[in-house]
Amino acid sequence: MKHECANWMYDAPLMRNHLILKFVVTPFFVLVLCLGFAPPVLAQGGKAEPLRVQFPRGKNSATLKGTIRGDQQFEYAVEARAGQWMMIEVTSAPLDSAIFLVTDPDGKDQSYHYYWSGTLEQTGKYVVFVTKPAGFGVARFSLTITIENAPSNRASVPPAALSAAMRKLIRAMRTRNTSLFLSLFSRSRPFFHLNPMNVGSKKYFRNPISYARLTRDLKNKGELYWLLIERADNGDFDAFVDNFPDNKMWTSFRGNKFVPRGEHFTSHTYVRWRREGDRWVIAEISYATA
Repeated sequence: MKHECANWMYDAPLMRNHLILKFVVTPFFVLVLCLGFAPPVLAQGGKAEPLRVQFPRGKNSATLKGTIRGDQQFEYAVEARAGQWMMIEVTSAPLDSAIFLVTDPDGKDQSYHYYWSGTLEQTGKYVVFVTKPAGFGVARFSLTITIENAPSNRASVPPAALSAAMRKLIRAMRTRNTSLFLSLFSRSRPFFHLNPMNVGSKKYFRNPISYARLTRDLKNKGELYWLLIERADNGDFDAFVDNFPDNKMWTSFRGNKFVPRGEHFTSHTYVRWRREGDRWVIAEISYATA
């Protein structure tokens, strides 16, 4: 699967796509290796009979909901053709408490995700396993699966004030202007650094960072300075600033989310903004860091 990371889609007139729903109670175990997870294991004694769910006529997506307790997991399968574009996204309460794994018709899997998208290379059944990572007691999830014939373009035109804020961020990163960079954050509420390499980790995926800590680290060239503004160890370690090779504007999706120019809207590298009074401030920076 060629994938950008997010959801799926289909074309009803060309193919009668259908979704198979299973609920399977399994002894889910976690192999923690670089904060990853072992593939879900089905219960012994055979699989549960699938419940087939059809997309509504004229629709190209389906949303399925459930609650995961203990070692339970949910399994979904969808038939799709090579060349189609598929997108999956899971949301959950508590936040980040449900993750999923996708396997292709040969049973080969991808990594765990909160969202995934890709152009399919094979025709057949794609299976989605939804499970709960360690550290969460109960996960109430909503899984949306979409299939289309071509990748979706969901670019949007952001408000002028938000575009101006994003341009300030680009200028701050290009010039290593820490004062300008700090001006784009809330002084009263933390922002979050999301590390896609730690998907499923309650402790390490979503890291809240206060304005005081950010200010201190930038001033003293601490951990966050080298994570965001400059490469550490003479350039051997990547930093968020690597995503700003020029002054070109990033692409806006869903109003307040920007991804690097040329990347799909499901990119794991992004900046998400929120309104605070009469200005826009950075709410999330997502960037993979080892």
